[in-house]
Amino acid sequence: MTNEQLRQTLAQSLVVGFEGLAPQPEALCLAAGEGLGGLILFARNIQDPEQVWDLNRQVAAGAAAAGRPVPFIMVDQEGGSVARLRPPFCDGPGFQELGQSGDPRLLRDMGARLGAELLASGFNWDLAPVLDVHGVSGGVQESRSLGSDPARVAELGAAFIGGMQGKGCLACAKHFPGLGRTTLDTHRERPRVDLSRQELEAVELVPFERAVRAGVAGMMVCHAVFSALDPDRPASLSPLVIEGLLRRDLGYQGLVLSDDLEMGAVAADLDPAAAAVAAYRAGCDLLLICKHHDFALEALERLVALALAGEISPERIEQSAGRIARAKAGLHPGPGPLANLKGLLGMA
Repeated sequence: MTNEQLRQTLAQSLVVGFEGLAPQPEALCLAAGEGLGGLILFARNIQDPEQVWDLNRQVAAGAAAAGRPVPFIMVDQEGGSVARLRPPFCDGPGFQELGQSGDPRLLRDMGARLGAELLASGFNWDLAPVLDVHGVSGGVQESRSLGSDPARVAELGAAFIGGMQGKGCLACAKHFPGLGRTTLDTHRERPRVDLSRQELEAVELVPFERAVRAGVAGMMVCHAVFSALDPDRPASLSPLVIEGLLRRDLGYQGLVLSDDLEMGAVAADLDPAAAAVAAYRAGCDLLLICKHHDFALEALERLVALALAGEISPERIEQSAGRIARAKAGLHPGPGPLANLKGLLGMA
């Protein structure tokens, strides 16, 4: 593998955010010229169906014209309190309300509806469902959780995954190994979860084990420290959690995503570029840097340097590259006709 091939391969592990409603030249360059693995959109990037359809179309077309792989185009569209796309897109009910229904059919239908809308808009990955089991008063994930019964959360989450992926849109289970028993928000602080391995297996891990069996495309690892698994590092930076628990013990073969590496839970100790390198070395396939893409480009240079120095093995790089390529092989190259989206949203 030449140095340029190495750089192109490692670039596929980086997913970045950007500012603005239109794909500025530098944003287009991230997926095209730089060949990064994908983009993630937030409310700041979305105005209405026509605008977001055109934005995603231009991103996909730019990557294709540059001979790059189809980019992942991600969004957090959970419904309820976390919905980047608002009406006429479906933006609810949220997982808390859906969980209270206890009906897997509703979750499957919601997953299918969101998947169809996102795919028609040019997205190919929804960072949902939340599989954190709500288990403590004042829990930070209460409004986003499917409930407090791990078996029920597992059943409902698997139904959502099946509905979404059945439409051709990738799903992502989060936030592994589970944030349901913490009151601290990883956007600002680093929680420490002092539960035994047995306690984690009885509650937190149950829905994620079911998601593995359901064939979920992605598993997002959170930034909390789980003292029974790795007392020294956040889960997202821990090979004991990613390569040990998730890969070896749970047998997960899909893509592992870091949570946003600009969050306060990691930023207090590491700059995002350094955090991205640590996450990759711990076993993450996709590294999310959701606002300042300069950190992603810096991380890429550091990863290339480490690989050339022999500090990241070719086998490790090939493993992630293979998983990314397999996931992208089945993706739509971009949105269909705008009329299809409008018809789906009742705008025709």
